[in-house]
Amino acid sequence: MREQEYNLKNLTKCPLCKAKYDNSQTFVLEEGSSRTIFHLTCSKCQSAVLAFITEGKQGVVSLGMATDLSVQEAREMFKKNPVNKEDVLEVYKYLNNK
Repeated sequence: MREQEYNLKNLTKCPLCKAKYDNSQTFVLEEGSSRTIFHLTCSKCQSAVLAFITEGKQGVVSLGMATDLSVQEAREMFKKNPVNKEDVLEVYKYLNNK
C-alpha cells in the first residue's frame, strides 16, 4: 500500500477503539488550497481527534492528534491569530522578570 493511502486510511477509524468515524461527527475547521484541518469525534467512545491533511510535492501527508477540545472549542481556537515573535518575546520577558 502506498504511504499516502496508508496515512489517509488511518484517519477513517478511531485510534482508541478502532470504530469507523461517522460523517455526521466530522467537521472541517479550516481549509486552504493544499491543506485541510478536521475535528473528528468517535460516536462509539466519544474521543476526539484533530486531523491535519496537507498536499505537497511529495504527495498527501496526514497527522492525527488526540484532543480534549470540543468542536466549538476547536473552531474558536482556529479563529484566533497565530502566535508571532512579539508574543513569544513578551512571554519570555514576563517569565524572566518574576
